[in-house]
Amino acid sequence: MRFDFTQKQKINAGRARSMNLITTALFELLEKTPFAQISVSDVCKQAGVTRKTFYRNFDSKTAVVEMLVDQVFCDFMQKYDFKTSGARKIYKYWFEYILCTREFALIFFDPDLYPFITEKIREFVEIEVEETLHNATTYDPMLADYYLNFAAAGIASIMREWMKNDFQTPADTMAAMTARLLGGIVI
Repeated sequence: MRFDFTQKQKINAGRARSMNLITTALFELLEKTPFAQISVSDVCKQAGVTRKTFYRNFDSKTAVVEMLVDQVFCDFMQKYDFKTSGARKIYKYWFEYILCTREFALIFFDPDLYPFITEKIREFVEIEVEETLHNATTYDPMLADYYLNFAAAGIASIMREWMKNDFQTPADTMAAMTARLLGGIVI
């Protein structure tokens, strides 16, 4: 999987190249090593960059994962129009997108990254369903954080189970199931 930061941010080509190398290297290491066992030195060696270059671009290896996840969600949001799509359609887009970026699924299985991905899904849900959530007849502002946390944990759990089963269930079926499981809670 290759990452392209030049289109997403206004940074120079040299920095974008370094960020791409570092992110790709960490991702390659995650394919065979748990996140907690990967050091910044490991990432630098895999990327062919110095520690100075690493720290010029990222504060930590967690910051690299955050950049990777943010890019995936950004790419996903740019491909689909959420304002005109219902929940089931959004879920279907998400499952189809994951099928196209299967390597990204690795972070769902790392115990140190699973809470992180759940939080990122929460941020995504909050951004994408804010208007729908606030206009829902069941919406209670006192429960907003609970709605969002429940939805994020539910989506992450459903995704993880789907991936465990090697993506065998079609995306449309997964979307229908997710909509049914989460229906009336958030959207």
